[in-house]
Amino acid sequence: MIIEYLFWTGIFIIAYTYFGYPLLLGSFCALKKVLASSNKNNNNSELPPVTIVTAAYNEENHVESKIENNNQIDYPKDKITQLWVENGSTDKTLTLLKKHSDIVLITTKERLGKAESLNNAVQKINTPIVILTDANTTLSKNSVKDLVKHFTNPKVGCVAGRKMVKWSKEDSSASKGEGFYWIFESFLKKMESCTGTTISGAGELYAIRTELFKTIDSDTILDDFAVSSKIIEQGYQIKYEPNAIAQESGSLTIEDERKRKIRIAAGSFQLLSRHLSSLISKQNIDVSFKFISHKLLRWIAVPPFLILLPVLNAFIIAMQNELNAIYIFSMFLFGIFYLWVLVGFILRNKKSVPPIIILPYYGFMMNISMFEGFIRYLGGKQNYLWEKANRKVDKL
Repeated sequence: MIIEYLFWTGIFIIAYTYFGYPLLLGSFCALKKVLASSNKNNNNSELPPVTIVTAAYNEENHVESKIENNNQIDYPKDKITQLWVENGSTDKTLTLLKKHSDIVLITTKERLGKAESLNNAVQKINTPIVILTDANTTLSKNSVKDLVKHFTNPKVGCVAGRKMVKWSKEDSSASKGEGFYWIFESFLKKMESCTGTTISGAGELYAIRTELFKTIDSDTILDDFAVSSKIIEQGYQIKYEPNAIAQESGSLTIEDERKRKIRIAAGSFQLLSRHLSSLISKQNIDVSFKFISHKLLRWIAVPPFLILLPVLNAFIIAMQNELNAIYIFSMFLFGIFYLWVLVGFILRNKKSVPPIIILPYYGFMMNISMFEGFIRYLGGKQNYLWEKANRKVDKL
């Protein structure tokens, strides 16, 4: 029966995406560690000059703390440059930046977007390594050293840092959901890196070889993924460094987080239209396998099946002459899950809700956002100018 085939296909895809793929990566990584000889990076090699690039639009609440954080990074002061790209801010961002003579400042009167800001910035850089980070992100003290050590391997073109979302029981449901999401994402990136290459860096913190940066389209929504994709296209690996930590607080409200997820979804489909041939290629099976398992299935398969599965389940039960215990039990589980989602939806604006209550709703909201993001992408309605969700600033 076609309906049963679709049902079990959906079950397999969801189970593989969130359970099978992580277990498979973990097994491959463990096997590699057993079989491979010790091949640690040479941490005694001379540290290369680096430039920390931060794009800023209306970041008056973060400028001072970010510059202070950068100044506290453990790295030779004569080998580190701070470059800020101020992008048509309407608040006091530019005024605050001009107070600091120890930074390099690029300004534009009009708002060009983050992608074009990065294009302008890299053209001005003469250091071999570029560190890309966000204004509202706090970096760990040894983050730069932890990133650049991987570049002793000539096959490495990009190193992704570890994004951490700080939250407590008093924080919003969005913070808790995003925090747990990034724990899962960090595990996947670590395992992918262990077995070859991960597939992208996160905009909060990643490093690249300056010579490998290729201009990205000015209307790019997901600039970090676009930059990463162009490095993969050139045949280089992306490594993940868990000790290079970039910390920020989560979104203040679940609505802020939903808008952010919709924007990411629209950017995901834009990325597919521009870089699919390099991310799925016979010439790079490692990248193809990881991109399909880590991203593509989440973007195009999991969201529709998450909606269709209970409907298919009900059809199967209705069409059978005799009740099948397996389908009755699966329908029961769907009922429990969607009741869980409903409870999370009702309590989404309460700050004292335990993560275990909100996580199913957060995951469901994230998947549903893919639909709206897809519609926005098709209609060309997603603005590429980035609008960060409202967050508070926390230090490590």
